[in-house]
Formats: sequence, C-alpha cells, structure tokens
Amino acid sequence: MKDIAAGIVIYNPDDPERFNESLTSVLAQFSRVYLFDNSTQKGKLPSFGSNVTYITEHKNQGIAYALNRIMEQAERDGFQWLVTMDQDSILPDNMVAAYREHIHDADLAIICPQVIDKRRKYMAVKTEPAEEFVDECITSGSCTSIEAWKKLGKFDEWLFVDLVDNEFCKRAVAFGYKILQLNSLVMNQEFGKIIPKSEKTMRFWLRVANLLHNENFAKFSYRKIVSPARVYYTNRNIIYVNRKLAGYGPVAYQNYNCRGYIGFWISFNFPSFLRAQDKKAVWKAIWKGRRDGLNKHVEKWVAQKK
Repeated sequence: MKDIAAGIVIYNPDDPERFNESLTSVLAQFSRVYLFDNSTQKGKLPSFGSNVTYITEHKNQGIAYALNRIMEQAERDGFQWLVTMDQDSILPDNMVAAYREHIHDADLAIICPQVIDKRRKYMAVKTEPAEEFVDECITSGSCTSIEAWKKLGKFDEWLFVDLVDNEFCKRAVAFGYKILQLNSLVMNQEFGKIIPKSEKTMRFWLRVANLLHNENFAKFSYRKIVSPARVYYTNRNIIYVNRKLAGYGPVAYQNYNCRGYIGFWISFNFPSFLRAQDKKAVWKAIWKGRRDGLNKHVEKWVAQKK
C-alpha cells in the first residue's frame, strides 16, 4: 500500500551517531524514505538502500522549501501521507501502525506524536488522554495529508526556518481541518543545542518554575547555545506570520510561553541576548529581524471552505 512515506530534511549533521540512530528508526518502519539534503558542508552520509530517494540542490534552501519538494515527490510516487522528520528525530517503534489507524479520516490534516526532549528535565510525558485534538504541532514526527497540504497552499517557503510548523498548523485549523495528537506515541526530539547545568542548579530552577507556574524559569536549568541566525529568523517570522494570519488569533507566541509581542520580547529576546555568546551579533539579529518582518509585503491569508 502506498499510503505513508517518510521525509527527512538534513543540514550539516554534526552528530553522526544521533543521525544514524534517527535514520535506522525511520528505515525500520517505511518502505519509502525521501532525504532532502540542505547541507552546505561536505560530509559523509551513512549508506542506504534503494528505498531511499536522495534529493539535494547543493545549497541550503530552507526547511519549508525542502518539505515542499519532498511532498511533491511523494505525491508523484503515489503516496497519500508523509511523515516529516529532522535529522535528530528518533521515532517510537509503533508509530506507523498507530498512524494507519487514523489516515482514513478526511477531517485530519495532521496526526502527530507527543514530543519530548529528554535533556530538558521540565518536559514530562503526558499519559492522559490517550489521544486529543490540538491546535498545532511541530513538523518533526508529524504525519501530514498530502491532499490537505495541497489545499492549504503548501508550506510557506519565505519563512525559510522557524515557525514553519506554527504557520501551517494555524492555516490547517482555520481551514476546518483537525490535528490529532496520539499521546501514546512519545518521540524523542532534541530542540537546539543546550548544555545541562549541575544537578543542584537544575533542581533549583525546576522548583522555581513549579512554584511560579512559569516554564520559562525552568530554562535556566541549562545553558543554551544562542544562534544569531536563528534569533534573526524567529524575530522576522513571528511578525510576518501574525501579519499574514491576522484575524485568526495569535500565532507562535505560545512557543515562548507568552500571549503577544511584548511577552515575546520578555521571554525570548531578552533571555537570548543575556545568554548569547556574541551579544552584539544577537542584538543586531533582533533588530534586523524586526525590520525585515515589518517591511515584507504580506498578502493576508483567508481561509476557504474545506
């Protein structure tokens, strides 16, 4: 049955062991895997068989562009659903079998697992309910209907990286589709580069976060490697997506445990600046991202009937 294929987007993988583990978990469950290589540096990839279709344009085209090309190829090959992944996603063993129980529901645009970064001690596995409808999910590990993807106008390639999933999910729900999260599936995913602090320090900040009912304080339990480029795209894109989808409620602010742009500065920009290894570069990235997000011509998206 050509029902579900897998697609992996890679970019200069710097942890071969983790990437091999990720690829192994994918090959164990899928008859067809599409690998889009956005790498800008030459590196040795693990060997793979004829069931892997390798795609590259020898430059970084961004996550949204790569996802669209994979989707297009999967559609040409006759697949109806695609599970999208990052290079460090480790899939649970029973993922595809669980997804197959739901792919015949025409109301679904996406089926997704519960995603946990085991390095972040404040993230806890949710056991109840077994499944639930959610407003959004990350692209990694998500099984997306190719028909829904086409009707929604594909992924927004201008975003390049960051908030691609938030923007797509917002359009899906506004369009009338549903996103089903299977909490029985727990996917191990690493979000960014972090260095855990001492056990004593981690326990302290976790207690503070629990006492104040604010997850942002738990993030002081580790040291984050701040990328000026990612700070730029986050600042640029959060302005762009909220302009594009004005009228459908805030987009992506919940990523940073806030409800609006002022909260975004408090919970993302200021901590990024304070934690940055190169504070000058991060400060410039914040203001350049803000400027480009405001200056970008935006056509407001309007949901059509499903």
